[in-house]
Amino acid sequence: MKVIVDETGEIIAIATDDHILIGGHHRLAVAGSMGKRLFWRDTGEPVELDHFFKHCGR
Repeated sequence: MKVIVDETGEIIAIATDDHILIGGHHRLAVAGSMGKRLFWRDTGEPVELDHFFKHCGR
């Protein structure tokens, strides 16, 4: 399990090791729309939100 945190260290969401979101869908969407920078807690690397929110080209 991997934890996604914001700049202050607050837990935003939880994902599996292969980046499948299992909790915090709404909080992740809100944080992304507010322009917050999100990080993987274990590595400190920035989270790429595109991995979680796919846009359909319809």
